[in-house]
Amino acid sequence: MSIIRSNAMEYVESGIEGISQCELWNNGTNGGTSIVHLLKDAYFPNHSHPGWEQAYVLSGKIVVGKDVAEKGDYLFANTGDIHDAKAMEDTDILVFTEKGVELI
Repeated sequence: MSIIRSNAMEYVESGIEGISQCELWNNGTNGGTSIVHLLKDAYFPNHSHPGWEQAYVLSGKIVVGKDVAEKGDYLFANTGDIHDAKAMEDTDILVFTEKGVELI
């Protein structure tokens, strides 16, 4: 068992302006569990996933594709689903991916 204390979590810049990530677990296939932080108006361009993606909105509001997700909402994307995302306010999302992300 492993516990990562909140005061030990490290966020790193994603390479996309306004988006940082704290990796909690890496599954060895470029996927795993992360907390993704998006500043208001941060935009994650169209991307797909070589495996599934699950996400739970911890705080904030984000537009994913044509849908709006808010605190407490759960999202699921199948392998190959293409979508973008834009934060309507500062947003934190708990993200689980099977095999990571591919920018299009």
